[in-house]
Amino acid sequence: MRFFSSLIERYRSSIFYKILLWLIVFIIFVLIMDKFVMPAYVRLGQETELPDVVEMSAENAVKTLENKGFYGVITDSIYDAHYDAGMVVEQMPPAFSTVKQGRHVYLTVSIGEKPIIMPNLFYISPRDAELTLQSYNLELGAKHYEYDESSPEGVVIAQSFPQGQKVKRGTRINITISLGPFPERRTIPQLVGKSLGEARSQLKILGVNKIKIAYEEKANILPKTILKQSIEPGTPVDEEKEIELTVSEIEKSKE
Repeated sequence: MRFFSSLIERYRSSIFYKILLWLIVFIIFVLIMDKFVMPAYVRLGQETELPDVVEMSAENAVKTLENKGFYGVITDSIYDAHYDAGMVVEQMPPAFSTVKQGRHVYLTVSIGEKPIIMPNLFYISPRDAELTLQSYNLELGAKHYEYDESSPEGVVIAQSFPQGQKVKRGTRINITISLGPFPERRTIPQLVGKSLGEARSQLKILGVNKIKIAYEEKANILPKTILKQSIEPGTPVDEEKEIELTVSEIEKSKE
């Protein structure tokens, strides 16, 4: 024993001793990494298939990912007409990717369809109003007619949704069209060239409720346009008298 002790004491300060000591330490480190650290790391990093959470609600998507050993993180929200608000529209990494458990999965969530801001239709013609609505992906609904002291005949004076309000795509917008100032005397107006709806409204406001409709085929005139009226314009209104309106209709095909 004394021999070995003296030998160690003799070579303690030598380079060989130091190299041998570092070699022993390195071997122990490698054994620890090989037997304990790396197996634990591999077990924690096992790869598995990522579930598909697109079209799930954000809450259910996060829970589904957690149950599979992942972490769902909502990172963005976008307008999307194809998904209800709160539904997942995209995930990254994508579904069915093979990834390590414990990683973050980034989710993009829908906030619903982008609303349309209602345009201003006041003081334009009904045709221009219809074209404006079409450009906004909206539809023209019912047309109403009223006399209005401050507006010329034939312009829009009211709309069923105010300018600036948010509306959904395809919403039907009703408009009210001016018949101009109320006449000082109640006389039969000029109806030829107007639409049937406008003529009916104008007559009813004047108190003419007895209206008879006759149809005539016309190939080059818009359907439901007044072609003739049985009482001349300017005739005083007689509430008991019937007026007959001849209206255009599509020409029937001849076989």
